[in-house]
Amino acid sequence: MQHIEITNIWKCQKKRKITGAVLKLMAAMVVFGYFLLQQMYMAQGDFFVKRSLFIGCGFLFMVFLSVTDIRLAPKLDRIFSVLLSVVSPITAWIISEILINEAKCAVPATAISDKEPLWIAISLLTIVLVYLLIMVFTNSLRVASFAIHAILVGLSVAVCIVYDFRGIPMMAPDILTAKTATSVMGNYTIVLTFKQYAAVFVTMLLLYVFLSLREVKFLKKLWVRGIAAVVICACSVLFVQKTVFSDYMQNKGINIRMFRPMESYQKYGMAATFVRSAGYARVKKPDGYSLKKVEEITEKYKKSSGKISASDSKNPNIITVLNESFSDISVLGDFKTNQDYMPFFRSLEENCVKGYTYASIVGGQTANTEFELLTGNSLGFLSAGTTAFQLYIHDTMPSLVSNLKQDGYTGNKAMHPFNPYNYNRPAVYKYLGLTDFIDKYDFGKETKKIREYISDDAMVDRIIAEYEKNQKKTDSPFFMYNLTIQNHSPYDKDSSNFSQPIKIEEDKFDAEANRYVNLIKYSDDSLKKLVEYFSEQEDPTIIIFLGDHQPRLTDSFMNKITNGKYQSWNSEEMMKRYQVPFVIWANYDIDEKYIEKTSMNYLQSILTETAGVEMSGYQRFLNDVRKEVPVITSQGYWGKNGKFYQLEDKNSPYYDIIQEYRIMQYNMMFDTRNRDDDFFYVKE
Repeated sequence: MQHIEITNIWKCQKKRKITGAVLKLMAAMVVFGYFLLQQMYMAQGDFFVKRSLFIGCGFLFMVFLSVTDIRLAPKLDRIFSVLLSVVSPITAWIISEILINEAKCAVPATAISDKEPLWIAISLLTIVLVYLLIMVFTNSLRVASFAIHAILVGLSVAVCIVYDFRGIPMMAPDILTAKTATSVMGNYTIVLTFKQYAAVFVTMLLLYVFLSLREVKFLKKLWVRGIAAVVICACSVLFVQKTVFSDYMQNKGINIRMFRPMESYQKYGMAATFVRSAGYARVKKPDGYSLKKVEEITEKYKKSSGKISASDSKNPNIITVLNESFSDISVLGDFKTNQDYMPFFRSLEENCVKGYTYASIVGGQTANTEFELLTGNSLGFLSAGTTAFQLYIHDTMPSLVSNLKQDGYTGNKAMHPFNPYNYNRPAVYKYLGLTDFIDKYDFGKETKKIREYISDDAMVDRIIAEYEKNQKKTDSPFFMYNLTIQNHSPYDKDSSNFSQPIKIEEDKFDAEANRYVNLIKYSDDSLKKLVEYFSEQEDPTIIIFLGDHQPRLTDSFMNKITNGKYQSWNSEEMMKRYQVPFVIWANYDIDEKYIEKTSMNYLQSILTETAGVEMSGYQRFLNDVRKEVPVITSQGYWGKNGKFYQLEDKNSPYYDIIQEYRIMQYNMMFDTRNRDDDFFYVKE
């Protein structure tokens, strides 16, 4: 027999092979067509023929592999398969590193040749173990080689895409929010560099090679496969235990820099960083945790009354508006606009408590701000990169809502005019005490939109309608929780229903930032409409209005408004990216306050104290913590001495009170059998 035999697939009598050839041809044409549409063969300052030849030859190679049946001599086939098994994890690793290192980041990426041997070893061992698991369970080198490239390259592309539209790359816990991400992906334009596209194209070529190979069963005897499966599974368990469920990687200095996680991906490598992020999904029992310690903390809060106001007057209506991406980006740097983009918000002074609050997130993951706002808990005590709604809330949990219900509040509806199932909201809202959920499907087709999203103005109309409906049923105070969608990213497109009268000065101009500030003006107008309506109502009413996080802004704009200093911001300076304005406004007399710095986890305590409603022991505990630690987020905290600390800094003078807070949060969320409900809930 010849060493290699090439035959025309169309002469084959087997329909399966012909069908496979047609499908491969179709896939090749789709890939080639996509490259042509993206004009990836063109580039300013690059050699046109070079790219054209690369793409053209690659396409012809895929066509050749589609229409031919290539058979190697048995011995040669086996040798090639063994070589393939050795090379595949390495080629998959190299391609993933190219994809990750091409992502734009403030700090230059670490070249493959410059990575530490330990980082490379962890990445390759991760890839090899996944490869061997696939191989032993499918008994196919071809399938394993195909799958390891598809998985690794797919993850790398996902990391880059998420980073592009959110500013923070995807990490292992984000897999649980994949459904949420895909629900908004249709609004984004995916932009990769030519090298990234080329890496994907090379992967496609390799996948065609794998599909063209004749199947070789490497482990022919069942008992041999069984032993191999046990050994590989045992090695995988030991590897996961060492890298995910122990402090090994932390002790070796492999830690994700949560301010710029992409730097960690580009430093340690995709696989090593992804594995490290999986370890962040664990929540350890705090040092010093015991039921005795819990009782010691809670004791003094059970003795005093939780009623701030001695008045017997009716509790005020409370309306919460968490506004998507609402922020004042002038806190980030110096730029001017032709008119103010939030004039009404700035004008609010009388009967207001207002200031700045700090989120634990930026650019996305709104549910984490919701978690802090509604529960009073801090994301800083949970694993980095996790989404609390997805991972940790699976049963009834004390919240702002449940405590207001205990104090006689009615309504208790949530409204978010978007996909209701994002972040598992229907279930979580129910666990937190919200009795009804108004989503985008509850709005008519004629509802006013700005760009493709339901407008804040339409939401205000619905809030008013729900309030008036509730007033006809009962005299009890009304509570409603609202999460807007109007200002959701991306900001890369104009729209016929979105005018932009506000202009950023020419030398600082950025098209995306300009669209963003115009959206904020629309939100400011809707706030004015809501406040003016309740100004005319006799029933006492409080409105709390705030942003959930800052938007994703381009690095070029950040460098323009900071004169290039953004790239070298330290941890404390980077906190500017987490700063958003808030206001608690009342249509009756309250003491005006300006709070320079607070954080999302404290806002419900500030709100209930302002409203004079019954407070739980936990809410009063948070007020005491706030006196010592005015701001606490997943990025760190400020003490009352004005200094910024990391959460694990044992030398901080506030370490003990931080630990007490951590202990009480653990008791509420994870030690539910022993949860001190008298402390966390308002008594009936």
